[in-house]
This record gives sequence, C-alpha cells and structure tokens, in this order.
Amino acid sequence: MSKTKLFWSLVAIAMLVVAVIQFIPSPALVIPAQQPVAERESHRLLNFEGIANFRDLGGYPTADGRRVNWGVLYRAGTLTGASNADLKGLEQLNLNTLIDFRSTVEKKEEPNHLPDPVGFSVVEIPTLDDGNQAMVGEIMERIETGNFEGFDPDQLMLEANRQFATTFTPQFRQYIHTVLDAGGAPVAWHCSAGKDRTGFAAAVLLRILGVPQDLVMQDYMASKHLALEARRSQLIMLRVFKGEEAADKLAILMGVEEAWLNAAFEEIDASWGSFDNYVREGLGLGEADVAQLKAQLLSSPSNPGV
Repeated sequence: MSKTKLFWSLVAIAMLVVAVIQFIPSPALVIPAQQPVAERESHRLLNFEGIANFRDLGGYPTADGRRVNWGVLYRAGTLTGASNADLKGLEQLNLNTLIDFRSTVEKKEEPNHLPDPVGFSVVEIPTLDDGNQAMVGEIMERIETGNFEGFDPDQLMLEANRQFATTFTPQFRQYIHTVLDAGGAPVAWHCSAGKDRTGFAAAVLLRILGVPQDLVMQDYMASKHLALEARRSQLIMLRVFKGEEAADKLAILMGVEEAWLNAAFEEIDASWGSFDNYVREGLGLGEADVAQLKAQLLSSPSNPGV
C-alpha cells in the first residue's frame, strides 16, 4: 500500500472512531476534593474528555507536617479540545482564575474552548512567546526537509528551562502573585501540553509551600507519559510520513526529563544565589507573602484531610 493510500485509510479509521465515540456516554467527572480522603490520590488526574494532563496538586505533604489543600491548585494542558461535558466539569471546580502561559501564536492557532459565560478570570502570561514561535518554525522546517543535523532537542529544553529561571522571571512573578491574590480560591494554570512552563510553575509553587524536592520532581515527571499519550496519534502519523528520526526527535520534545527541571533550579542557584533569594528578589515575595500562601493553600496538621 502506498503512503498516500495509508494516510487516507488512517484518516478514515480516525473519523470512524470519533463517530463511534460520540455515541458512547462519557463517565461523570470525578473531582478529587469531593472524594473520601483515601481515594483522592487515585483521582489526582481528572478524567476530562478533551483536556489532557489536568491534575490536582492537593495532598502533597510539606516539611512542617501540613499538606497542600485539595481542590485549589490545578495544572493542565491546553483547553482547546474541551468537550461540552468538560465545560460543565470546569464549572464544578469553581475556579477563581485560569492562567494561560501560551504564546500569542499558540493561542491564535489553538484558542481555548471555555464555558460561555466564563465564570472565572482568565490571566494571560505569554511565556516563550517569540522564542516559542522561532523554535516551532525551526522544528517544522527540519521535519519537512528531514535535516536534523546539529539539532539536539534535549539541549533545547535544557536551555528553555534555564530561561524560565532568568529571562522569564517577570512572567513567573506575575503567576505567583496571581495565585497569592486569589486568596486560596481555586486557580488553574496551563500551557500547551501542561508540562514545561506549567511544570516549572507548579514546581516553584510546591517548593515555596515546603513540599520536598523528591515529590516536586515526582509531580513534574508525571507529565511525561500523559503528554506523550496526548500526542500519540501525531507521533504515529509523523513516524509513518516523515520517518523514525523526525518522530524520535519530536517525542523528546513532547516529554519531560528530570534534567530539565534540575537545570532550572541549578540556574536559580547560579543566578540568584539560592532559591530563597529567587523567591524574595525574583518573585517579589516577602516572608509575610510566603506565610500567607501557606495559610491559604495548606491544611493544618490537625486537619490533614482538607
């Protein structure tokens, strides 16, 4: 079978699958904060239909014996593919604010699908804006030409994460103050796949709250399988029509690696002297602000089930 015939066969199969799925009733959204405490962890990943990698950051323990409250901090991928059922589910979360880290180009190409009317504030914090456009342009050109000479996706992501800790400090300062200003009301933030910009933002906030570094990394790495699974069909098509090398290079970019987040934190120490200095001087949080964040977002040791 020629590649052209194979392509249209795959398209036909995909359309058939979509048509069948439309007639299958979707399961009700399971919201972790509404479940018994012992069952919440197993539902950390919310079962949205068209929103990938939507996770509740609740339940993580802190060094002082408290835990992150459930139902107040959410991280996610793009909401572009949100179904009508997803929109009803979003309303159940009682969000106060949705933070969008995507670039202008990303938002133009894949606008979010949100409830109408939107019952929460949408704060746009474009991060990697011009850089993301240039990177995407280079990747698309290399895929089309098949020329990957000198292209190292791992080094590309290492440098991007270093920039999160330096060049884009104003953006993450705005993010952290948006969370602070929400006063403990539910906040969600996302980028495209919900793994890089979103992952760094989540890691910084969890670390400020006192969550141990191994759990911060565990949460970060949970995106690897989820992000790749969300793009699985794209990788299959790429492998069929553009070859193994193109698919393998893009698969690296679509995942996450511990070294990437480590590079960001190492850059924080190198550029700011310490994480505490970064929080104070880079993010503009004083001791009272940090104490307020902890009061808003953490349960007391006597009431860990919040």
